[in-house]
Amino acid sequence: MRINLEPIGIIKKAGKCSEILIYSDFEQLVKNMMSKLGGQNGDEHSLVVVHKNKVSDDLHQVQITKTHLIDRVGNILKVGKIDANDDSVIDVRLECNGLITREA
Repeated sequence: MRINLEPIGIIKKAGKCSEILIYSDFEQLVKNMMSKLGGQNGDEHSLVVVHKNKVSDDLHQVQITKTHLIDRVGNILKVGKIDANDDSVIDVRLECNGLITREA
């Protein structure tokens, strides 16, 4: 079975951290995620990022990475170091109290 998924963003290396740029068409995803955080500090929460590994030769594989949220500026999420650069982001989910949230 072949499934084509449209990327919602891209991962960029940014010094000791990584940045996830969410495309403007999917900015509502970031707003929904941040509304679930409320006024809480982002460092207390983890993100689960599903992304396509650009250096992999296998077109059918994705990589799942768990990292922590550092900051958000608009549609850019600053996160802990991810071993990826220019990888297409397929999904980003917030983990609260050990549970991965789903979009309403």
